[in-house]
Amino acid sequence: MSRRVASDLRPLTIGLTAGLVTWFGVTVLSQHPQQVFDRFRRYDVAGLMIGNWRFFAPEPAQHDFHLLHRVLTDDGEQTPWAETIEIPRRAWRQMVWFPERRQDKAVFDICADLIRWMGHPGTDITTIPAYEVLRDLVEQVVRRQHPRRGLQGFQFLIARSAGYDESQKPEYLLASPFVPLTENTDD
Repeated sequence: MSRRVASDLRPLTIGLTAGLVTWFGVTVLSQHPQQVFDRFRRYDVAGLMIGNWRFFAPEPAQHDFHLLHRVLTDDGEQTPWAETIEIPRRAWRQMVWFPERRQDKAVFDICADLIRWMGHPGTDITTIPAYEVLRDLVEQVVRRQHPRRGLQGFQFLIARSAGYDESQKPEYLLASPFVPLTENTDD
């Protein structure tokens, strides 16, 4: 490469390097939990240049929600409580690939929303969208687990635990009213 071409590229290289270092610095600062560092985001109108990958939430979760259910059969037998969606044990591959986490996170967020609504006296919890989503999710699981067995209905329960710390007993937060089942006409 000739000296002239190299000297022409030098300002471009310096400018590009300075731009990338600035972008990297702003991105790193924007991950800080203090909201004061979010001011850089106002310059990213499309929200595409400065990522939001905070390593820790402002109030990280310290528990897990568990969704359990039981069914009432046509002969009046009530089954024991069973985990509706089992929280899988973590595997090494999940550090890179863990699509199942989205369902866990969705159930966590829906349960958290429903628990917030329980703090509002006089609210009919069964009319809240979060309740309806959980009810429909449990109904799908119940119908899949008991495809040919006659059922009167089901009930679901939200419990909160300390995750993998089994020394603490779970807290039972909400037991739904009995939900009657009608015959599935899709079959």
